[in-house]
Amino acid sequence: MGELARAAGANGADDDGIESVISPSTRGDRSWRRVARWAAAITLAAVSVPVAARLTGWEPGPIAWLVSLMPWVTLACVIPVAFAMLARSGRLTVAAVLPLALCVAWIAPLFSSSAVTGGSDVALRVATINATFGEADADAIVAMVRDDSVDVLAVEELTPDEVDALHEAGLDDAMPYSELRAEQGFTGTGLWSRQPLASSESVGGLHSRAVRIDIVVAGEPLAIYAVHPMAPGVFDHSVWDADMEALATLLKPRDGAVLVAGDFNTTRDHRSFRDLEALGLKDAVDQAGAGFLPTFPNGRLPMPVVAIDHIMVRDSALVAVSTRTVSIPGADHRALVVTYARQE
Repeated sequence: MGELARAAGANGADDDGIESVISPSTRGDRSWRRVARWAAAITLAAVSVPVAARLTGWEPGPIAWLVSLMPWVTLACVIPVAFAMLARSGRLTVAAVLPLALCVAWIAPLFSSSAVTGGSDVALRVATINATFGEADADAIVAMVRDDSVDVLAVEELTPDEVDALHEAGLDDAMPYSELRAEQGFTGTGLWSRQPLASSESVGGLHSRAVRIDIVVAGEPLAIYAVHPMAPGVFDHSVWDADMEALATLLKPRDGAVLVAGDFNTTRDHRSFRDLEALGLKDAVDQAGAGFLPTFPNGRLPMPVVAIDHIMVRDSALVAVSTRTVSIPGADHRALVVTYARQE
């Protein structure tokens, strides 16, 4: 009996004399599960903010910047799921899986293409590059045009000096037709084409210049716009909102095929971009199933983190079959090059 009492005391008995036999390993396991529960709850709360914003279109202040990082939020959503499973909490696991499932559903279309083409013949290649206050390397831009056999080139933040540099690099020899509205700073925009223009014009309504050209592609008239809406501020989105509304107004459905290229300063997860898609515009990266192709910032970080440069098409037999990005020295955006085939 004395040995039994001593054993009970060693294992720990409560005040009522009931034995509490808990090994040190069990206590440690419970402690780790408690830590995992807290980690799951905290990380779940963190990722829920951008997920809720993406779901509802609620984008005040810095939230709009968080929404632009949704592909990375998708990866982050794995963290609370892992912690919840370590904690062996069924309720936490279910709660953590829900935002992950939403994020996967939102990004999945980028990795699958539903486009069916009648052949592999290239109908049109389009490229867009933000020249970064006219500092982009003109020789590299012209090399890209030649290497990729680009038919139409859109340049944002086009300055008079950049126009001169592109001319000296031989762009006008490769693409002799253009509509240019070069300005000092970041508001200039231009379009170059390999083939003659049916018409061209400068388009108002946005804070930066927008230009339009009309060409014929495989017997089909095509209106091409180069645009550069303003970016959202950290707290004030009034100019961004105004430009995105003006862009939607500019691109409202009209007779004929339309292609729009440029630095949109918005990602496919922003409400304003989804408003453009609601007009029937199809993003080339999405259409081609090319995956996540971030374009900004180029050269400031080990890799770009957001995809804000786009090429979109509507009411056209053209379908994007491949896309790629190109790093241009001096530019803080990667160029986006899209190859279109004709849908039959």
